[in-house]
Amino acid sequence: MGNDKTRLGYACAIAAQVAWGLFPIYVDLLKGYDAVAFVAHRIIWSLALLISVFALARIVRSPHLPSFSEIKAGLSNKKTLLICAVASLLILTNWIGFIWAVLHDHKLDASLGYYICPQVVVLLGVVFLGERLKGLQWIGFALTACGVLYMVRSSASMPLVSLAVAFSFGFYALLKKRVQLSALSGLTFETGFLFLPGIGFLAYHCGYLQSFGLGSGVSDGGVMPAIFTHDWRLNLLLVGSGIATVVPLALYATALKHIPLSTVGLLQFIGPTIQFLIGAYMFQEPLDRSRLIGFLIVWAGVGIYLASVRSTRSSIGSGNNSK
Repeated sequence: MGNDKTRLGYACAIAAQVAWGLFPIYVDLLKGYDAVAFVAHRIIWSLALLISVFALARIVRSPHLPSFSEIKAGLSNKKTLLICAVASLLILTNWIGFIWAVLHDHKLDASLGYYICPQVVVLLGVVFLGERLKGLQWIGFALTACGVLYMVRSSASMPLVSLAVAFSFGFYALLKKRVQLSALSGLTFETGFLFLPGIGFLAYHCGYLQSFGLGSGVSDGGVMPAIFTHDWRLNLLLVGSGIATVVPLALYATALKHIPLSTVGLLQFIGPTIQFLIGAYMFQEPLDRSRLIGFLIVWAGVGIYLASVRSTRSSIGSGNNSK
């Protein structure tokens, strides 16, 4: 059973990273739409999707679907509420930073932030959760750190958006490891905390509070912004942002339940690597030599780390069989 849960953890972690790696393609389709307004849509439609899942679970009464009872239990636990409130602020910071970077042609800055993030996650696991790296795992971690530092050093400056993306998600992962809630229940609390601010921002942004003397309702271009556009495809993308948000976050939260935070951290190089390749080959952003060298060093380190984890698990398995 333990091995099954570990395999599930690895599968969920990898799937989440692949989804996040491809997400810039989704966001780029919304170019021209306000970044913060898009984040507000993510919050609103994510919560709507989660509530629908819980409502379906109540009707179907399937043991594989979440239950409202866990939400009720979480509401009576002050520690759970505090952790989820802080986690919601961290993920909000991460979303705004990432989407702003993609929509304003700073995709490489966003990618650099997610290259820094795994180092933050691994160190947080070691410092706060007492997780230990052994032998080759330290070598693998050191190599990935060298690759990231090489890319950072070769940059003209350290963009603040990269640091915001890295540290907000790193501490978000740490809090998700500590909260005693299922993946979907935790996400429901987080989006629930952000729901009213999201609604309030859209009302302000679109001028619906103008009659109360709040908000001008006029954008920089002198045109009143709208919650939805005249393009039905863009509107579908805005509504679909709920699915694009909830699914990878739920996979990530599930992975955190079954494998160490340090391992999840090293697997996080999958996402920015996909973003890196998409930026270089799909969006034709310049592929400089320093990033390519850093990329190769990082993945050499990840390969050593994962090979070490696999050999450790194999030795444990053979030891159990000998008994």
